Amino acid sequence: MKRETAQRHSLKLIAVFFAVSLWFYVLNSEPIQIERKLNINYILPKGFTIASLSEKEVSLKIKGSKAFIQNIFSNKEKLNVDLNPYFLSSGKKFKVKFYTSDINVPFGVEVLDISPKEMNIELDRLVMMEIPVKLQYIGDVPANRKVKDVSIEPQNLMISGPIEILRSVSRLETAPVNLAMFNKDEGNFTVSLSELDSRLKFEENSKVKVKYRTQLLTSKRTGVK
Repeated sequence: MKRETAQRHSLKLIAVFFAVSLWFYVLNSEPIQIERKLNINYILPKGFTIASLSEKEVSLKIKGSKAFIQNIFSNKEKLNVDLNPYFLSSGKKFKVKFYTSDINVPFGVEVLDISPKEMNIELDRLVMMEIPVKLQYIGDVPANRKVKDVSIEPQNLMISGPIEILRSVSRLETAPVNLAMFNKDEGNFTVSLSELDSRLKFEENSKVKVKYRTQLLTSKRTGVK
């Protein structure tokens, strides 16, 4: 019995020895350098948003053992940047600096460089506005048809963003609709909206439903009513 117990302890010690040896081998193996992108998550003051076209990610140069570094930042990690202290001390315009020490990395990994190292930020009041939707056309109606009626739903959409940017938006345009699609007596389809300024966002579904009615002609004249 004592002999079996001693054998088990010996096996445990051998296993620990090999584990520690492997650990030191990994730590002392030739380090490699890689570059990674890390998305930025801005923590904003209540009721405000970013009015400037600021960076959405930073580039990192990282050094470490291949065993520790190859899967780093593979789980959609983000760099959290709290803008509240800057806003309280400097108002709506300020400069944010990024440091390698801001990046949390595992033991055995080192952040050598970060880019950009600083960024100018401008905040503005966050507001929501209802903006009319305008249907855009391309192409021609089928030669044997005349368009009697076209309607869209919704006719207005709510978007949010910096107040000064929103004041310059008079309408939202759809992606171009080819008039050749109006080839039946009536029909409907869904069309997406053109991309917004990156500082604005839709507060609801950004798809528009188009309904149309056409009339079959005896002549080849056609048009959009």
